[in-house]
Amino acid sequence: MKKILSVLLCGVMLLGITACGNENVENKQSQEQVQEYGYVERETAEVLVAKFNTNVVDNSSLNPASKDYLTTHENAYWYGLITGVYLIVYPIEYTGNLDSDIVDYMVLYVEKNSEYESTTNEYLEYLIKANNQDITTEEVNALIAEAKNSASTGKTVNNGKGIDIGYIDNDDNYQYQVIRLYE
Repeated sequence: MKKILSVLLCGVMLLGITACGNENVENKQSQEQVQEYGYVERETAEVLVAKFNTNVVDNSSLNPASKDYLTTHENAYWYGLITGVYLIVYPIEYTGNLDSDIVDYMVLYVEKNSEYESTTNEYLEYLIKANNQDITTEEVNALIAEAKNSASTGKTVNNGKGIDIGYIDNDDNYQYQVIRLYE
């Protein structure tokens, strides 16, 4: 979905540049996109996991993401948070180095019928806030609800603060995706 959006955005920008031949059109289009979708600064996996952990430790009794329960699988970092609940970090380009891999998106992966499935919304709030601390709890709740409602269309939701939220429901698990939008 993100690739399709990127291609469409590039096409619109290219059309604006070639159709008018004016630099102001390009800047105006880019500014409109930033206002509509927002963006966040590039951050490494290490930094974003630390921000997530700070939210978890400061605001709950939940388990933070620990390197003791870290594994890599298919160019992603998987953290076991609690039985049946995982934090997955997908870098733009996987190098195997948490300190240098820039995050593309993060996923809260939950096995259905896990005894700890009830922790999902709390973990998700901390994950969303780690990706943009300016998002309020009320906005988090609205994004979660909108993401679930949009799941059948395959669309992500955005409140203009630089991240998209997606929801995928599978037979034995569901996933919330927090997709970072960069300028």
